[in-house]
Amino acid sequence: MIAAMTCPSISPESARLPDNGSPLRVVVGWDMANTEAVEFAAWLGRSLPVTVQVMSSTQVPPVKALTKATKGRKKWLKEAREAFSSRVESTLDQHLPRSQWSKHPARLVDSKDTVRSLYDTVEDFHADLILLGSRAKTPKGRFRPSSVADEMMRSCPVPLGLAPRGVKLSKKGVTRVTYAIVEGGPDDSVFSGLDYATALACALGLPLRIIAFSPTAFDQHTSAWNEETLGLLDRARDCAWALAAQLAPERVETFDVTSAVSSAKGWKRSIDSVKWKKGDIMCLGSQPSGQLRSVFVGTREGEFIRYASVPVIVCPRAER
Repeated sequence: MIAAMTCPSISPESARLPDNGSPLRVVVGWDMANTEAVEFAAWLGRSLPVTVQVMSSTQVPPVKALTKATKGRKKWLKEAREAFSSRVESTLDQHLPRSQWSKHPARLVDSKDTVRSLYDTVEDFHADLILLGSRAKTPKGRFRPSSVADEMMRSCPVPLGLAPRGVKLSKKGVTRVTYAIVEGGPDDSVFSGLDYATALACALGLPLRIIAFSPTAFDQHTSAWNEETLGLLDRARDCAWALAAQLAPERVETFDVTSAVSSAKGWKRSIDSVKWKKGDIMCLGSQPSGQLRSVFVGTREGEFIRYASVPVIVCPRAER
């Protein structure tokens, strides 16, 4: 049964989006096998200001493994960084205008710990969002986490964007925001991530769709489950309206919020039974992490994300 939720205390600050026209500072985790994460950044950039930096890590070979041609570790790393910058800039040129590049668009870190390097980059770059693509050998329109993504889904300090493999995105940018409530969350859930979804919809002047997903066929649920879920959606809509009134009081009369239940046998059918468009983005809250603010994707949410056919943003949740 979907856990009963109460409306959390909400404020514009809880949404974690830049204000006053400041660009969204985005770190893209580089993957030579695909460019979905870069395309995700470019897609966001069609709808709101962004500043993008692409990051990867490498490990300089030990001195005894270097040849005379490399002339030591410093030269090897310098050449590796130049080659990386060239690849990154060539890719960015295909997707983003230079006005959306950061001052130093490519960052190659000497480290074998890619996750730690990403976190350091987030801190140094003051990033608002990290974007990652799917594992290379993944069916189109689905998401399979790499080892880096899998770890970050359990410890990311800022919102984490995940791009399905081969996802087709609208040339108009984001056109609708969906907030997903995943059945089976913890009992003390408080609509984690709804603040981010509402803020994004308000900032872009887009409709917000709230959907309660269940991996159980509708006819297998009780009438009590149905009533509880509808009540849950009512409370979620009330929370969204309350936050929208604080974020954009001048737009609240035109703020569009709808809700629905998607219940089917398995997460794949539950997600696929919903109509998705190329301009859709889905926001998902995370479980308590034991840290001040950090993404922590539980087993059920992780399985749910695997079948996402549109870009997803997983939002950190503070321990309450």
